[in-house]
Amino acid sequence: MLSLLDLISAASTCPLYESWDFGNISEIGDSTWTKLPTLTSDALKKVTPLLAGSKPQAAETVYYSSGTTDEPKLIFLSDDDLQRIYQLCRRFSSVEGIDSHSRVMVLLPMSLWSVGKITVQGLLLQGAHVFPIDLHGDISIWNKLAQEIQPNVISSTPSVLAAWAPHYSGPPLTLVETTGEPLLYSERNSIENGFKGPVYDAYGLTECVVGVECESHTGFHYWPDAVHVEILDPETQETLPPGERGEIVLTSFLQKRLPIIRYRSGDLGRLLMMPCECGRELPRVFFEGRLQPAFNMPRGVQIEEADIRESLALAGVPQAEIFWKERPGSPAELVMDGIFKPTLEIKYKDIHVPEAKRIEEYMLSSIPELAELIYEGDVQLNVIPEV
Repeated sequence: MLSLLDLISAASTCPLYESWDFGNISEIGDSTWTKLPTLTSDALKKVTPLLAGSKPQAAETVYYSSGTTDEPKLIFLSDDDLQRIYQLCRRFSSVEGIDSHSRVMVLLPMSLWSVGKITVQGLLLQGAHVFPIDLHGDISIWNKLAQEIQPNVISSTPSVLAAWAPHYSGPPLTLVETTGEPLLYSERNSIENGFKGPVYDAYGLTECVVGVECESHTGFHYWPDAVHVEILDPETQETLPPGERGEIVLTSFLQKRLPIIRYRSGDLGRLLMMPCECGRELPRVFFEGRLQPAFNMPRGVQIEEADIRESLALAGVPQAEIFWKERPGSPAELVMDGIFKPTLEIKYKDIHVPEAKRIEEYMLSSIPELAELIYEGDVQLNVIPEV
């Protein structure tokens, strides 16, 4: 992995950071570090055309992502960058328990999306027998491939796996890998019931691969030599201590061609630094939804998060995690046409609060535009007590 000195040296020649002052930084996260600016998605999009038009210093790969907002994003990776990312993905596979006895069917895009290529290479480095399948076809084709390949592990996006799960007819699995998009609680349930194996989810962005779940499924373990994770107060930009909820900000020690330093993910989460039940002492990051004041729903309906929270508070739920998952973007959207339904998921602590059904009824009565979308089948609402 890159050292802090290597990362700063690479950033000093990148137009993204021409106004940044990296002087006097002695270690990652020190007081000088926390005074640095933060990197936004808009800033990254402005510089990628410059990189696309420049002459590469060495062989490089360009990946595309539709992102969570359906706005195209490009990421530039050198061969050395990719090798470091593959090694991190090998660590993911090790945590999941994948080894030389694993037969892994990877059902992901294998060209423009980085997640397909890096998942395959990480599994290969771990010694698994890997069968990369480009995401295309339909459930009947996936079942036929699974019957021929006889995998004991399948890796794909949550929405694809949740759609396939009720119809799966392949062999029993030891585990299921999910990656490439946020995983809803309801999707995890559906996948584990359909494939008869535990789900191991991975967290990352187009711009930065982050971490993976262990067998305890309590947050994403990450390696500080590969990524530095900060939680910032979205309003004050102050660094928050472990345990407090704010915006996840990422620095990658994997990428030198296009350095990623203090990148604002737009995701909400918190850190946990204490040892895990699994025995690992690696820190963990928890993903707890997107930082967005409103949710853009079908038919041009926009619902404010504040209205949802007000309705929940009046129903007796002072705190809850709110997840809005839109239709999967390119390249999964063609495959998921007619299968995936946009979902609003409310997860709350089951401590002295009303039952989920009554909360759902109260929300629908107090937010009529949401009720109409749900009654007419355009949106699915899941209200889930977290025990």
